[in-house]
Amino acid sequence: MNKLTQFLPWNQPIKIPDHHNWKHANKHALLEWNIKARPYNTTVANGMFWFMMSIALGACYLMFFKNDSSPLIEKLSWSAIFLSVFFLALYGTTHQKTKFAYRLTETGIEVCEWKAPGKGWMIALKWLTVIAAIAVLFVVALDPSAFWVALAGPGGMGLLYLGLANSRQFQELHTSHHTYEYQWSEFKNITLDRPKKIICLEAPWLSPHSNEYVDWPFYIFSDKRNFDKHVTLIREQLKELPLKEESVSVLQF
Repeated sequence: MNKLTQFLPWNQPIKIPDHHNWKHANKHALLEWNIKARPYNTTVANGMFWFMMSIALGACYLMFFKNDSSPLIEKLSWSAIFLSVFFLALYGTTHQKTKFAYRLTETGIEVCEWKAPGKGWMIALKWLTVIAAIAVLFVVALDPSAFWVALAGPGGMGLLYLGLANSRQFQELHTSHHTYEYQWSEFKNITLDRPKKIICLEAPWLSPHSNEYVDWPFYIFSDKRNFDKHVTLIREQLKELPLKEESVSVLQF
């Protein structure tokens, strides 16, 4: 069974882009790891996911169960199809992951982040919006008073699709590759978020708005199995820095 699950897309090993080269490849790596993570405020994303799912459940009830004499099995079948497609499209929207490759040396930290283009779920969301909009017409024909409630489902999906399809930042997230490098001496603070398995290091950054240096977060994503090992090694390199443990809200720019 384990051999079969290894071939699933989400179990495939993370491979660094072919065109990427580490700047300090000639130096011994103290630690290296690759990981998929959600580099944004997951609390907001999760809240949006459950809010939209609750709307979908309400829209599903209005479209398939209210004022309809169809057999129960038919209603359940259409509901299952609608909710399954909606779930996949919404989950692909709110739970997007980015790939990270970290390399720690005696000099500092290098990280490469990228996201392979994957727009299949965007196509699913587009067509689901069209299908749901057609279903709304039947709901309104049966019960005009349910117009605004029925419209909330496909209307919300449509706005979500249009917003993402025309978002420059979102498109760049799917196509661009970024490489960052920090020297150990640049960091000033360490914050650990154990529940989320995030190590946040702060380093000076020159703000283009104020032309002054401000403390800017650098997020290191880990996992449950290796979090303590990653913290220990980073702590060894930054023994003199203050360390605190608190919840970290990842900022997306």
